[in-house]
Amino acid sequence: MRTNPTARCPRRSSLPWFPGVVSLVVGLMTMSCASFGPNKLRSSHLNYNKAVQQAQMEEDLLNIVRFRYLDTPVSLSVSSISAQASFAVGAGGEFGLVEGDSSANITPGIGYTDRPTITFTPFGGRAFLDSLATPIPLEVLVNLTVSQAGFEVLLRVAVANLNGIRNRFDGASPEFNRLAARFGALETQHDLAAGFLDRPVTLSEPIPSNSVDADSVLAAARDNRRFEPDHDGGYRLVGTRTVPFLWIDPSTTTAQELLDQLRLTKGTNSYEMKSANQIEPPAGTSEFLAVRSRSLLEAAVFLSHGVDVPEAHERADIARPVATSRPDLSDIFRVRVSEARPREPGIAVEYRDHWYFILDSDHASKRTFGLLQALFLSLVAQEPAQGAPILTLPLN
Repeated sequence: MRTNPTARCPRRSSLPWFPGVVSLVVGLMTMSCASFGPNKLRSSHLNYNKAVQQAQMEEDLLNIVRFRYLDTPVSLSVSSISAQASFAVGAGGEFGLVEGDSSANITPGIGYTDRPTITFTPFGGRAFLDSLATPIPLEVLVNLTVSQAGFEVLLRVAVANLNGIRNRFDGASPEFNRLAARFGALETQHDLAAGFLDRPVTLSEPIPSNSVDADSVLAAARDNRRFEPDHDGGYRLVGTRTVPFLWIDPSTTTAQELLDQLRLTKGTNSYEMKSANQIEPPAGTSEFLAVRSRSLLEAAVFLSHGVDVPEAHERADIARPVATSRPDLSDIFRVRVSEARPREPGIAVEYRDHWYFILDSDHASKRTFGLLQALFLSLVAQEPAQGAPILTLPLN
């Protein structure tokens, strides 16, 4: 009797392996669906986070370079990122019968598709311009004193006047730089700090005693206010006001020099800070510190003095003319330039056929640049102007 060596399955047991193939495909799909979603979320979230951060840093650096050339800055907000991903597992094949025997060719298939859609909205309108041109609020400056940039850099970048001592954004300010250096030295020695204190403040004129009842007392307490007896037998409504303060340990020589330079009254270790954008700096000895802040626009223009310019651009007068008393930022901020993309990792942007970059090893420049970014995030409206054109990019 002759045996057919290619026979796999008699006709009467039609495709006994087919349920196994189906089970394998279903198993693959179940396992993939169970792991694909969480794994995709982890990888996509971090990758988009890194990409947005890198893009924002490069955009901010580009705008500083633009100021060096008297060009108009432009900022885009990533309004939304919609990532649609799909994963499919399947199988295909060919089936047939040859002389009563079955034959099959099974081909498994796995498919993956990622379709992100990124929406950009340009900052613009009056709100954006106001956030650039309005003096930085004093509260923001106090909050940023704990940033990694430190007191000295914060004062030189973001403050225009401190108790009458002027800090120019378009020229040298040696006296102010000495003042900022003393702040930095005291901060390093932990002899100086800034923060907020709650001070009592009278909120009303004298109130007759018969006008204050239990309901009034409870209503005032809900608003963190209280009634205090007045010397006339009535009451006054009293609350608290949060004010910024500067604390200085006066026991060191550097502290005494700082107090003399600022013309602050001695005999105490704390001084209230007031915004000199609303008041005039004191003419003589003072019990408070008057701070006139720069705008974000002035701070960016100031830092643009630290941008190197190619010799060809200098000769052609393309960049902003350098003043005779140009601010020296070499110790806090420098943007280098080269014709080729820098090899060292860092922040780099291409502009006017050259590469402008901050070296990854230049920690001083990175700290100052980080301060400017913190100011931008604190001041620029989070929501772009209504009605601004929107650019949506679907990416396959």
